[in-house]
Amino acid sequence: PTIAEGGTIPSLTGFAGIGPVPPVRCNTGAMGSRRALANGAICLGAAVALVTGCSSTVSVPAVTAPTSAAPTSAAPTSAAPTSAAPTSASAAVTTSDTQRAAAYARVQAELTDFLAMWKAKGYAEASQAYLAPDVQATSSDDVPVLASGRVVTVRPDQWTSADLFVVYVDFDLTFSGNSGAWGTGTNSRFVTAASRTGSIPYVLDLATGP
Repeated sequence: PTIAEGGTIPSLTGFAGIGPVPPVRCNTGAMGSRRALANGAICLGAAVALVTGCSSTVSVPAVTAPTSAAPTSAAPTSAAPTSAAPTSASAAVTTSDTQRAAAYARVQAELTDFLAMWKAKGYAEASQAYLAPDVQATSSDDVPVLASGRVVTVRPDQWTSADLFVVYVDFDLTFSGNSGAWGTGTNSRFVTAASRTGSIPYVLDLATGP
């Protein structure tokens, strides 16, 4: 604060850490001015010391940088593929297909044997061994003499079971003399196969139509 000539420095009582300070008289004149200047310096120093002493230490809380945990990625797990067991329906289809294939193979083999016996022993004996009674012939019948014959194709027609089914068969035949109802070359017949006991698996019924 500005001190007027001839005035006094106000008391510093009330500042923390400093007791009562008596007012200082400021003298006039040259000597007074010098003394006033000296006293002002002393008062200013005391004020600085007071401010310094009154300042409180501010503690700044330490700031800790946040730590981020490294992200962990779980390895993907893949379930091992499982193969479903075949259903009963598909198993039944597979069994049925197997039965049909076996039945068609048996009837083709039996027809081949029938042609072989027809060529070797005549139609009468072959028909009695392999064919149904209504298509059999006796030795006295006028029957064609087979020179050669083979089964060309066997195609499925009707299926009831492995014990009863119909196939459509193409034969390739040649005859010595009269061929009768057969004809030389390709002959096609519907063949009904009915299972029976014994060494020959089926009774065969041959017809030109279904």
